[in-house]
Amino acid sequence: MQLLLIEDDDDLRSEIRDYLIRRHHDVIALGSIGEAREVLGLPPSTAAPLDAVVCDINLKDGDGIDLYVEFGSRRPTCRWILMSGDPDTQRVVEERRRHPALPPYAVVEKPVPLRKLTELLTGGGA
Repeated sequence: MQLLLIEDDDDLRSEIRDYLIRRHHDVIALGSIGEAREVLGLPPSTAAPLDAVVCDINLKDGDGIDLYVEFGSRRPTCRWILMSGDPDTQRVVEERRRHPALPPYAVVEKPVPLRKLTELLTGGGA
């Protein structure tokens, strides 16, 4: 599975990335919304095929829900997992209602149990 991980906490990003790599996933790990926009904004012919995006909601340079709204419909088969220490589930529900073309998502509270993350990525927990 090809994953994009966006988390601005270096230690947490490394922990999640290493865990997912040990489970044989290919992980592109980024530390900012700006970096994620660069990757997600690539033309389809040059973009890495992504099965899932795991993104913190509250990053220093932006918002994971806004990123989901901006790029979710461009990758309709991609699963989105949004993480936050204070998850704003109502807001993401409202955004999905306003933008029905957005792909499936899950919102999880940090710290995310890594086994739960695996379940969500493989479809067992969403």
